[in-house]
Amino acid sequence: MTAPTSRRRMTSMDASFLYLEKPTLPLHIGSTSVLDGPISKETLVGHMESRMHRIPRYRELAVFDSFNVGHPRWEDDPSFDVKRHIEEITLPKGSSYEDLMETISAIHSQMLPRDRPLWKIVLIHGMPGGVTGMCMLVHHCMVDGVSGIELLTTVSDLEKDVEPETPQPFTPSPPSSTVQRTRDAWRDSVESAMAQSTEAVRWAMDSQQQMRDMQAVTGALISAAPSLVQPAPATPFNRPVSGSRSYAVLALSFGEIRGVRGVLGGTINDVVLSALSGAMGAYLRGKGLSTERMELRAMVPVNVRTEADKTALGNAVSMLIAPLPVGILDPVERHKAVIAGMGRLKAANQAGGFALMTRLTEQVPPALQAFAGSMAPNGQSLFNMVCTNVPGPQVPLFVAGRQITQLWPLVPLSAGLGLNVCLASYNGVLYWGICADPKLVPDVGRVAELIRESFDQLKEAATAAPAVPA
Repeated sequence: MTAPTSRRRMTSMDASFLYLEKPTLPLHIGSTSVLDGPISKETLVGHMESRMHRIPRYRELAVFDSFNVGHPRWEDDPSFDVKRHIEEITLPKGSSYEDLMETISAIHSQMLPRDRPLWKIVLIHGMPGGVTGMCMLVHHCMVDGVSGIELLTTVSDLEKDVEPETPQPFTPSPPSSTVQRTRDAWRDSVESAMAQSTEAVRWAMDSQQQMRDMQAVTGALISAAPSLVQPAPATPFNRPVSGSRSYAVLALSFGEIRGVRGVLGGTINDVVLSALSGAMGAYLRGKGLSTERMELRAMVPVNVRTEADKTALGNAVSMLIAPLPVGILDPVERHKAVIAGMGRLKAANQAGGFALMTRLTEQVPPALQAFAGSMAPNGQSLFNMVCTNVPGPQVPLFVAGRQITQLWPLVPLSAGLGLNVCLASYNGVLYWGICADPKLVPDVGRVAELIRESFDQLKEAATAAPAVPA
């Protein structure tokens, strides 16, 4: 039975990634899994065909209504064929690590075709050591980082030798007509308006909920006031973004990161932000810029899924506008500043307040939101970069009998953000994926080197310092 249209319609947040997307700003996320041996396109096609029944969204199109009466909705692709979503390339003989990074960058820089479900896998053959790259891209309107990891585990196995599943037959529902889509969009709009009115009445009668919501929004606005009033510091990478991409990866021991946290205090994410702060400060000073008293800002996504929504697709995130004290040279003092700054944001429930404000965007007419997205300028001044950290499985995963030995995350750039960072933990390692516009950051590999150096400074400081009480 086909799901009701309102249940298959995108939320305002999901749809925003389609409205804001431009040829120079593709908005998909993904990863490159390094498999421990060769795998053919035919083998991967068969493997994915056997898993499609687990992820029906991968067989659905994003369908727009006339005049954007409603947000886009999901409909079965009548021409669905897994083969249309899996490509392969072979690196020239003798290709280097840098050549591989350029290849991944070129794959990442292209928009996903909208005439089919919004995902793609590219097998990369010819990598050193006989390994194979599996570059998987999924549009942000379908998943966020957390649900992206859930999808990876869905198409993977916990053991090497697993009996292949039998592909299940798929009979797509007939595509809707323009008239039907328009009628359904108006109906959904009315239903949504009625539901919002009912919720507003319920809210008006619940004084305790009003108090909690007011406290959340007030806390978020107060803690974010400096970011809202004063623009983020100017940097070479906070300019209009081109269509070019560059990429670098870094692997750090998850155990060593936990060790630093155990001695210097804070959370895993505090250690990440401390290492990133040190690296960005060194990078800017290397460009001849002064970082004295400078504090960059990172938009840090926060997962707000409930346990019931743990495996749901789509986006369920809020954010923190985290301080990056790049002007503090001492690694321990810098780490203390990060802990204090993050502590203030959490105490103010900034993520909860922003989540509540995000829900209010559901009341913005889709046509207005779509128009605003198409007219959005290629720039912003609230923060300097995105730093997202996604927890992944801490056990080995296998795809069609091949073990995933490394997991390199990919994050999109967005308006005015020419350097973003994504982290994913997997099997005892924290992998950093650093994506940049080479016209704004011509040396993204250097950023990766500086992150490692900054973390080594933290690790050295932790070795010499007494442990912070838990």
